Amino acid sequence: MKDRTPRLLIFLIMLTAMTIVGYLILKDENYAFEKLEGEIFSTHYQVTYQPNAALKLDPRAIQSAIEKELNRIDWIASSWKKESELSRYNRSANKEEFLLSSDLKWLIERSREIEQLTAGAFNIEQDKGNLDLSGIAKGYAVDRIAEYLTEDLGIESFLVDIGGEINAKGINPKGEVWNVGIFIPPGHDAIKSPRFRLEDSSIATSGRYFKGSHITDPETGKAVSHSLISVSVINTSNTNADALATALYVMGSKKGLTWARDHQIHAIFILGDGTILKSQ
Repeated sequence: MKDRTPRLLIFLIMLTAMTIVGYLILKDENYAFEKLEGEIFSTHYQVTYQPNAALKLDPRAIQSAIEKELNRIDWIASSWKKESELSRYNRSANKEEFLLSSDLKWLIERSREIEQLTAGAFNIEQDKGNLDLSGIAKGYAVDRIAEYLTEDLGIESFLVDIGGEINAKGINPKGEVWNVGIFIPPGHDAIKSPRFRLEDSSIATSGRYFKGSHITDPETGKAVSHSLISVSVINTSNTNADALATALYVMGSKKGLTWARDHQIHAIFILGDGTILKSQ
């Protein structure tokens, strides 16, 4: 009788190899992600997500829907588009009779609430009483896209990034919780970007290199001038994080840090000398 041990050994090795390969393929399928990117609000956007296998939607269709929503918000809240709803509202002679869309009405009301909460540090009124929603609209757009992915598509893992305003849910392509860093502008190479785990949460950052001319001190009407490079806020709502980061940047590191701690806001202050202050 011939010795069948070699054949049995070969069979077992092949079976083990097939099992390992099968596991790797399954793992790759489980953690397969799509990445969509483009331009909006004069900045870059990126959406990374794990597809809902049950829907089997074409990524191009998802990107089309995302860009449609982003452009819709831009035509509502932009201060730069002459025919946006906000621009038409600012030009209107009788604002009380202007019929606001539900989006613009909500943004204005939420801005007023945060203005009151921050004792005016967040203020959307500009010259001649015109409104500027630059400090909250991008965060609102991030939340709307996150809502679309979650509620409309049933996607459980994604990261939405619009010009540094980020909302993350579930796991990343490595199967881990999303880990994001705060952008450090050129000229500050000695400062190491702090990183944070985002578990179904979001982060927004405010600084003159992000927001530009709309960050003014409501008391003086002039651009904010202090040693802060940026302020970031971590919050479940990117709308809130966006507006609060702007308010805290206006307050400055000392007053802002105290306010954030008093109101249990997770904030990160980065100073020009590399000092990093955290409220939590």
